[in-house]
Amino acid sequence: MMISLYQLLLGAMVLGVAWLLARRGRPLVRVLVFASALVVSALLFLPGSQIRATVGRDALSLMSNLAASTPWAVAEWVHFLIFLWLGLLLWLGRADLRNWKGWGLIAVLAAAAELAQGLAPGREPRLDDVLLNLAGGMAGLLLAILIRKLAKRL
Repeated sequence: MMISLYQLLLGAMVLGVAWLLARRGRPLVRVLVFASALVVSALLFLPGSQIRATVGRDALSLMSNLAASTPWAVAEWVHFLIFLWLGLLLWLGRADLRNWKGWGLIAVLAAAAELAQGLAPGREPRLDDVLLNLAGGMAGLLLAILIRKLAKRL
């Protein structure tokens, strides 16, 4: 299988963003942020068929059953949850992003992730996915703020 210029560019972008996100903080936080950025990128940019093959039929069935009782499909939950995780992790792990920079970074990542999907084979950017990314990221930031406030009271 031949790797296209777009795939090389996407791979370089993924590694660059993962490195930028992970370049500050304690060593454990750096590793966790870098690994999380790579997993999030895989979920956003790999072809759906490859993700389904990796996850497995049983796990997909379980996820579909869980999502069936909600207004969102599994793919929509994935967008929301991966950005919730990123928002939570960045706010808790990167003290330098616990201000407007954290909010701005999540907004930029939410839009940039969808735009970059235009480089991935079998993927296309969608405005509703940007909104799900943004909602998840903002929920993660708010959850992290709540966790920090609760931790200070204990």
